Amino acid sequence: MPIYDLNDVHAAARQLRIEYRGRKVMRDVANLRYELEDVADCLSKLSEAEFSKSHFRQAAPDDDEYICSHPRPDSQDGETDQLYVKFCLINNCLVVDLGSFHLAQF
Repeated sequence: MPIYDLNDVHAAARQLRIEYRGRKVMRDVANLRYELEDVADCLSKLSEAEFSKSHFRQAAPDDDEYICSHPRPDSQDGETDQLYVKFCLINNCLVVDLGSFHLAQF
């Protein structure tokens, strides 16, 4: 069961209230050729069926992890990316703090 209510995640994403936790996630998003709007679209379409697990951390807010499919932004023929997405909600659940956003590795 996810820690964070997806309605709150969807609302923050629709308003582009997304912060990248560090340089690695910024680089991963850029390497996928995703723009902030693409990340927001992905987050706003997450479903409970795509929930994988929660990560409990002592020194920081806990994260929820999702594995989801999202249309590749630069695809001409409808290709999708299988993504690993990890985040928490901060500022009274108004902002998505994105910890990971990259291709899922199986």
